[in-house]
Amino acid sequence: MTIVAYTCIFYFGAIFGSFFSVLGTRIPVKENFTTTRSHCTHCQHTLQTKDLFPIVSYVCHRGKCAYCAAKIDVLYPTSEIISGCLACLLYYFYATDLLQLVALAFLFSLLLIIAIADYLYLLIPDRFQLLLLIGVVFRQMTLPFTDWPTAFISSLAIFSLLFFTSLALPDGIGGGDVKLLSILSLAFGLEPTLFIILLASFSAGFYFLHSYLTKNCSLRRRLPFGPFLAASAVVVHFAQMLSAR
Repeated sequence: MTIVAYTCIFYFGAIFGSFFSVLGTRIPVKENFTTTRSHCTHCQHTLQTKDLFPIVSYVCHRGKCAYCAAKIDVLYPTSEIISGCLACLLYYFYATDLLQLVALAFLFSLLLIIAIADYLYLLIPDRFQLLLLIGVVFRQMTLPFTDWPTAFISSLAIFSLLFFTSLALPDGIGGGDVKLLSILSLAFGLEPTLFIILLASFSAGFYFLHSYLTKNCSLRRRLPFGPFLAASAVVVHFAQMLSAR
């Protein structure tokens, strides 16, 4: 029964992951996601119900559009798998704490949407940042104890450090990344946030080197840092949960 339950939870999360892909791809370019039906980005053909099953449709169509045979970006099944795995992890750790489960599901969902938007457009919309900030404040308020002065000092310290770094190195970290890390520091504190930066920097550097060696990408190309920050924040959170057990 446990396997069946987690399979259902995984696929339930994957369904939401498919919706998050829609939000992350459409909102930054101001495309309506409520009235415009899902369509192939290559041939613009409207997708049918059978084409919209998360992961399953991608596998059945062998990663290609069923109408024009164009290759589907691996981003879509990846976001569905990630969302499904996050749903299972949240259930495992927070099944008995519904409020924390809902709050963290909201935060991690926003981080996934932010990662998708930054990956595609090198842009983190402010509306996502604002929602993330609201979610972080709400979650902090639901915790048994929150040291607000320390949290605000951590956030201010991270913002100041990264803001002046971005002024000194204009082609380095972007303004959206500065805001994102400032919000994350409000949730994690100073030391874990520094570890998030370190982990994200290492993973981004490895990805950049791999792309350069295997795909001959330009050394001057801009790299979206948001996905690495979002992934690192999730890893650090669950690492903290494991170490606390």
